[in-house]
Amino acid sequence: MAKSQTVKTPHDFDRAWVSSCGLVGGSHRGRLALDLSQTERIDSAGICLIEFLRKSYAAQGGEFILQGVSPQIADQMTAKKPRASSAADYVPAGKGNILERLGDTSLEYMRTGISALSVFTEMFYWSTIGFFKRQDIKKGGLYEQMYQLGYKAVGIIALLSFLIGVVLSLQSAIQLRALGMGIFLVPLIGITMIRQMGPLLTAIILAGRTGSATTAEIATMVVGEEIDALRTMGINPMQYIMAPKFWAISLTMPLLSIIATATGIFGGYIIAVFYLDMSTSMFLGELVKIIKLEHILAGCFKSMVFSWLIIWVGCYFGFRVRGGAEAVGRETTSSVVVGIFVIIVANALFSFIM
Repeated sequence: MAKSQTVKTPHDFDRAWVSSCGLVGGSHRGRLALDLSQTERIDSAGICLIEFLRKSYAAQGGEFILQGVSPQIADQMTAKKPRASSAADYVPAGKGNILERLGDTSLEYMRTGISALSVFTEMFYWSTIGFFKRQDIKKGGLYEQMYQLGYKAVGIIALLSFLIGVVLSLQSAIQLRALGMGIFLVPLIGITMIRQMGPLLTAIILAGRTGSATTAEIATMVVGEEIDALRTMGINPMQYIMAPKFWAISLTMPLLSIIATATGIFGGYIIAVFYLDMSTSMFLGELVKIIKLEHILAGCFKSMVFSWLIIWVGCYFGFRVRGGAEAVGRETTSSVVVGIFVIIVANALFSFIM
């Protein structure tokens, strides 16, 4: 009967342990499980041993598996081994214990939250208070970023907001016309666009456009070691890269939100005039009645907060990238998904307090 054994690897899975473990010789027809739950570092000798055992057991009809592989060790193995092994060769750490998996997940979320909060604090500090302490900011960078993040987004935001305004007004007008209350379309589309849809649509569009661009730019600089080069020259990367972006999106986001609101209301005006046979003077008169300064200020405030969330998420995923081109794409995708999710959650919270 083929024997089955489990071997625990040490803290340092290195050449010294490989030489003394005794796993290279002998028959490889049984079942061998390498438990890497205690291992925190692995070198090229350890990678070669794993590849040798995997091939030997496969050739002789045995079974070879890895257990307790931490994400850090998996990354090291992926970076060092000559070829990719099948995903079935690896058994994630804590596979059979639900409490252990729950604890690992909770700790991972806690570490992620602390890291994200640290990035936000550093970004906000170097963009405000630290702005007056050091001048690691490229000359003309603010105007360049305002052009890239703000001006070049006007077209897509205006077009999409207009279409959303048309669709929203048309669907509402169908029901209101059947009830003989078409006049209520004006306050409906006006309040909705000013307080909700204008800032929200702008934020979602910029999360996909500006957030992804920010993450890809920073991630590419990290992979290309440009961030390390800035630190070597004594330049603070957060202030040099993020301060212009922070101020550019903070200044342009409320203006873009106002443009989105205006074009959305214009879409409602088209439906009111051509579908409900409402006169221009009546539409404008009802619109002036319901617009209040507090509605405009609330929309601008939400836009400002959304802009900080967009640039924060883009900055966090950009600086945390590790690896090559694949990692850049992965973090950019995560940035867009998380950015839109955070914006929707923040908008839901604002709906309860504003």
